[in-house]
Amino acid sequence: MRRFFTSNPFVYTAGLIFVFALWLLISATLGAGSLIFPSPFATFSALGEMLSDSYIYDCLGRTLLRTLEGFGISFAMALVLGSFAGQFTWLQRFFKPGLIVLKSAPTAAFVFLFLILSGAIQAPIYIVVILAFPILYEAVVGGINAIPKQLIYAARIDAASPLSMTLRIRIPLAVPFIVLGVMSSFALSFKTTIMAEIIAGDTKPGLGSAIANYRALDPTNLAPIFAIAFLAIVVVLLMDVLSLLAKKAFGKR
Repeated sequence: MRRFFTSNPFVYTAGLIFVFALWLLISATLGAGSLIFPSPFATFSALGEMLSDSYIYDCLGRTLLRTLEGFGISFAMALVLGSFAGQFTWLQRFFKPGLIVLKSAPTAAFVFLFLILSGAIQAPIYIVVILAFPILYEAVVGGINAIPKQLIYAARIDAASPLSMTLRIRIPLAVPFIVLGVMSSFALSFKTTIMAEIIAGDTKPGLGSAIANYRALDPTNLAPIFAIAFLAIVVVLLMDVLSLLAKKAFGKR
């Protein structure tokens, strides 16, 4: 019985129930309907209306597409630069100040910069690049640094070329680190895309622009805003589940 109550499915479900109970309690305590903190019932009602309209699916698809575009660019950059930096300590030190800047600077500041440089539609894509690159880069470098030195020495004895060692040894053995970096950073990138869409404004269809549109349509009703936020949370939870499965899969190796 104790094992059942401490199992991952039970604990995860209990955590979800706690969140919804807390949500309901806060909404009831504030007692202002949908003006301040909509209840779960008002939120799900608004979400049901949204899901019957193709507009929300278009917005979700565009936001995911922008996230994937920016994420793909940052992944390619991290794979190339991380592969080199993982082999040369001096190169890791060279990139470190730039990474500190990218991780420390406020994301909103980059939004306004890219608004000027690339326009509202492209700005969220570049924001994802800025956000995801340091995480993915460090995952690649960490995976390469974790490779046993004996394997590298053995490959050198066999006269393997640097390119062959990278493609056949370093990157394949770093895959567990890279996959975990991808899973942990994609959900963050998705949320950042929505934030960037809200700040950028005229991004055409997107969850961020949908939030702005519903807010402008009826400022006294936050239920649609919460509904879109809940939809985004569902996507992030799916990413979290995939991350847990990936960790379990690579943990068995």
